[in-house]
This record gives sequence, C-alpha cells and structure tokens, in this order.
Amino acid sequence: MSSSRPGIASLFQGVVSRLVVYYLSLSVVAWSTWVLLSPVSRANVVEALAPILGMGGGSHAMPAGAGLGPAANSMPALPPGLVTLLVAVACVAAFLLALPVAWVYMFTRQKKGYSQSVVHTLVLLPVVVAAVAVLVRNSIALAFSLAGILAAVRFRTSLEDSKDAVYIFVVSALGLACGVQLEVALVLSLLYIAIALGLSQTDFARTPPALEGRRAEQHMERAVAIANRTSQFVARLDREILETLAPEQLDALATRVRRRRDEVPVGGETRPKFDGRLTVVIAGTDDARPEVEAILTQRARRHDLVSSGSANDETTLVFSVRARKGESLDDVARAVQEEGVPFVARCSVEQWT
Repeated sequence: MSSSRPGIASLFQGVVSRLVVYYLSLSVVAWSTWVLLSPVSRANVVEALAPILGMGGGSHAMPAGAGLGPAANSMPALPPGLVTLLVAVACVAAFLLALPVAWVYMFTRQKKGYSQSVVHTLVLLPVVVAAVAVLVRNSIALAFSLAGILAAVRFRTSLEDSKDAVYIFVVSALGLACGVQLEVALVLSLLYIAIALGLSQTDFARTPPALEGRRAEQHMERAVAIANRTSQFVARLDREILETLAPEQLDALATRVRRRRDEVPVGGETRPKFDGRLTVVIAGTDDARPEVEAILTQRARRHDLVSSGSANDETTLVFSVRARKGESLDDVARAVQEEGVPFVARCSVEQWT
C-alpha cells in the first residue's frame, strides 16, 4: 500500500495541474476573443447572450407573459443569426464545462474501471440539454410537450455505480445551466470538480479494513462450503468474488492462478518449482533490476528473487528460475546476457538435479 501512495499522489497532482491549466486557458481564450471583436460584433454578442448571462432579455426579448397564450411562439424573439449564436455558445460552453467533469470521473473510477459509453455520455449529454434549454426557455407549452415526449421515450442507461448516476445528473444540470444561466454552469463545474477530487483524495467514508476482511471471509466460507462440487464452486466464485474485483485485481489474480496451475503435478508426475538458480551481475547499482526481471518474465516460466547485494560498484542478483518447456537455464541465461546489454555484466547458472 505504501508503495502505491506516491504514484496516486503524483497522478492526483497531474490531474489538478491539468484542470488548472485548462480553466486558465479557457479564460484567456474567451477574453482574447472578446477583445478582438469589433464594437458592432460585441453589441450583437451581448444582445444574443443576454438571456443566458443574467442581463435580461435584450432589446429583442419577449414581453412579460409572452408564450403563455395559445398563439405563443416557441422561439425567442431574436433575429435568426443571434438565435444561432445563442444556441452555439450554449452548446459549446456545455461541452467545455463538462469535459473536465469527465476527466475527474475517469480519475476517480480508475481503480474499479469505467465504461467508455458513460464517459461519452458525460460529454455529449450536456450539449443536447443546453440546446433543449434554449429551445424551451420562452415557451411553457413547448416545455410540457417536450417533457411528454421524453416521458414516452424514457431515456435510460445501464449504470453500475450510484456515483455514475450522480455524474449523469451533474452534467445534465450543467447543460441546463448553460442554456439558462451560464454563470451558474461555471460555478457548478468548478465546485463539483473540487468536491469530487477532495472526496477521492481523502478516501472519505471508506469501509473499515476489519469490515472488508469479515465480508471477504464470509464470501470465502460460502464458496468453500460447496468446494466439493466443481461446477457450483466455480459459478459461486465467479458470482460472489470475481464480479466484485477491479480489473487490476483480476489481472493479478489471473497471474497467480496460472503460476499455481503450473505447480500442480500432472498425471501424478511431480516436478520441482524451480530448475536452478541464475546469478546476474549488474555493473553499478540495482537500478537495472526491473529490466532483468522483465527479461525473465518473458524468457522463463517462473522466477523469484532470492538475494541482492552490492560490492565494488557491482550488484549481484540471485534468482530461482524455472525454464519454459523445451528450454534450459542456459538458454535463459543467454537471453538475459544478450538482451540485458549494457547493464548486465555476466550471468552464471546453478543447475539443480
């Protein structure tokens, strides 16, 4: 656990740095675009964006009570060009403010894994909601009609975690705010990201280790109770244990299972776990140890580090090694010597009988 914390901390700092740079860049681009506009273009932009910037409705806004009668218009009383600009800004703002929320979702879900479709939903859904919000903002009749259509369609998505539903709700609120009150969308994006990262980094409300251990023990007791029936045992193991594991845990478990299967005698024939020892001398410190272990992972069936020591600017690594079928320890040593250039000085083999 202690070795993984620095990696998590550095990853967290990288996400925070990316978010800070993103929001600062977004602010600079928006301000630069505003400065480069001509006075006439600025006036048109203010007129078009007045409904979603808390400036009232502009000179073309509908009068109070409009849209309530039977002959109400469903669109704002703006020129077509300004309506297009209003919808474009609302949709682009929804996309830009939802994108960092998707980043935070991927960061907080990386241990358990996440679905690509959910990430795409977090980015695309607020764009659609923003356009719909602009469409119905001045027409109660159209709003009720749209609600009836959505109730009939019943948009649904399969979510594995309740936190996924929260993210879907947040980006929906972001899209709605971009089509109604853009400042609210900006504040919501910043505050939600800060709170989500804080909860993730502090591991708030984590299940106590004692409770986790007891729960795992209960699962194992039920699995062992039917271990004498192979098919039921495998089905129960998959349903109650494997389905709750993260992808990284499944990968580690698969490696351990393959290693254990190789150790089980086949047809009553026994074979030792290792064929012998391989001594690898590295010039300098043991910084090259990961490289040597990577070569052994590819070239040997199994290897375990027995000892490691440094003397006279050299590091000696001793491994217990089992060669692959059809190969010998000499073949493994030759591969380490050739592929370990320039950090491997020499290799020697101690064959066990």
